[in-house]
Amino acid sequence: MQSFRDALDWRAELRAHRLERGLSQAEVARRAGLSLSAVKAYERGDRRPSARALDEMIEAIGLAHDEANPIRAGAGYAIDWQGVLERRYVAEPGELRRQADELPWPAFITNQASYVVHWNRAFERLWDVDVEREYPDPMSRNLLAGASIARFARCIANYEETMAFFLGMIKGDPRIQADLEVPAPWHRDAVGQLADGDPGELRRLLDAWEKAQPISHRIRHQYRVAWSYRGVGPTIHFIGLHTVCDIWNELSWQEWIPSDAESWAALASLPEPGGGPHAAGRRDHTRRRA
Repeated sequence: MQSFRDALDWRAELRAHRLERGLSQAEVARRAGLSLSAVKAYERGDRRPSARALDEMIEAIGLAHDEANPIRAGAGYAIDWQGVLERRYVAEPGELRRQADELPWPAFITNQASYVVHWNRAFERLWDVDVEREYPDPMSRNLLAGASIARFARCIANYEETMAFFLGMIKGDPRIQADLEVPAPWHRDAVGQLADGDPGELRRLLDAWEKAQPISHRIRHQYRVAWSYRGVGPTIHFIGLHTVCDIWNELSWQEWIPSDAESWAALASLPEPGGGPHAAGRRDHTRRRA
C-alpha cells in the first residue's frame, strides 16, 4: 500500500476515470449524495475526503476493484478486502466437487496442510488408487506424507522438479518459517506420518526439502509433472496448475492437464484402479470426454 501512496496521484486518477466515463462533477456529486463544491475540492486537492465519501465517489463513477483500490490506498485508506475476498473468493464445497468430477484430466483439491480433500476419477486412474477404499482415514490423504511412499514417489519421473514446487510452497508460507523438525501446527500430523514411509523415499524427500527454495504464494501457480504410470509405464507429461479456489478456507485446485497429444492418449488408455468388470466401459467413457 505504501508504494501506491508514493507513486499514485489518486486525485488525477479519480478525475481521469470520471472523464473516461463521460461524467461531470455535478453528476458524480448527485449520484454520491455529496455537494458539488466538495467533489471539486476533492479533485483539486483542497480537501481530503473521508473514507466513506471516497467510497461514495468510487461507486458513483462505477469503478471496479482493480481501479478503486489503488485510489483508496493512495488516499491513505485501506483497500476493500471484504469486497475483494469475501464476496468473490469463497466457494461452495459441493460446487467445487462437481467441477472437479466433470474434468477429464486429474484434478484434486488440497487444503492448507496439503491434505487431499477431494479428487476425481482421472486422479484415481493415474495414481492407480481407490482412495476411499485404500485410504479411508482422511488424515492419511496427505501429499507430503505420500511423497515418502514408494508406490507414488516412484511414479514422478521429474521428482526433484515437482517436489521443489510443492515443498517450496510449504517453505514460502508467509505466516511461519517452515521446518520439518518443528513443523507448523497444520503440518504436524503429516510430518508424523513420514516415518511410516519407505526409508529410501524418505531420504529422497528430505534431500529435496533441503534444496527447495521458498515460493511466494499467489492466486495461481504453474508447475510441471512427468508421471510414469505405476513407475514402469510410459511417461505422461502434465502442466500442473495450482489455483486458490477458496481463500477463506485455504483450499486450492490442483489440475494436471496433459501437455501433448501423446500424453492425452496415454491418460485415456489407463485402466480403473485394480481393473474390475466395468473398467473397459469406464475407459471408453473417459476417452470420449478427453
